[in-house]
Amino acid sequence: MNQLKKIIHFNVIPFIGRVCLSNNKYCNVIYYHDIVKGEGFSYMRANIDVFKSHMDFIASYGYKTLKFDDLNSDDNVKFGKKKVIIAFDDGWLSNYSEIFEYMKSKNIKYNIFLAVGEIGKNKDYITWDMAREMHESGIVGFGAHTYSHVSMEDLSKVDYNLEVNTANEIIMKELGVQPFDFCYPFGYFSDESNEYLAQSSSYRRLYTSEWMYSYKISNTIIFGRNKIGNDYLVNFFEKVVNGYYNVHTMLHRHIKKL
Repeated sequence: MNQLKKIIHFNVIPFIGRVCLSNNKYCNVIYYHDIVKGEGFSYMRANIDVFKSHMDFIASYGYKTLKFDDLNSDDNVKFGKKKVIIAFDDGWLSNYSEIFEYMKSKNIKYNIFLAVGEIGKNKDYITWDMAREMHESGIVGFGAHTYSHVSMEDLSKVDYNLEVNTANEIIMKELGVQPFDFCYPFGYFSDESNEYLAQSSSYRRLYTSEWMYSYKISNTIIFGRNKIGNDYLVNFFEKVVNGYYNVHTMLHRHIKKL
């Protein structure tokens, strides 16, 4: 990234985002994947010390963290500068082994979107016993992330029954909860997929990987999310967690029109 792009990314965008903060209607969402003790990598693996610096900031500055079932309250789902949904994609083992006890000690709620076909089968992912322990703790919420982690952008190419219905049924069987929150694998989605899932599934909230303002179609909220990189220092993390980067997609679309 050259110097001009750095200035735009780290200074200009969050400044505009702060000015336009009232465009945020729904609670801000940040997300991670795997948490590792060794060297982190981009958005896929966050070093444990980097992750803890982020969570220490959230705890120290009094942010309200929310589980998915908290979002059934109209008041909770509304945007608030010190309110955040922390999510993890896939269900990596580290979401239990590296951070569960730590998050409990800080009383920080978090959520995991489960790639259901991997749970209890892939040694790098959590087991259902771990998921049950986390669920029963009251600290961790769970959502759906399909059965086999396939792109849901074009639903005509997807086994909908497997990726949605079967995945939901397994989560209900193992955890005793109906998943109302769904995250698109790879972040791939379309207007058509949003409309179809909003009309044809039990999901109340759909999560993309776009840095954008969340919005509603019918009775379903389409959430933008802020990916958290391994190299995010706390001063940058603060801007992201406060929702200043949700302006990103809107700015990009305006620039493309010029």
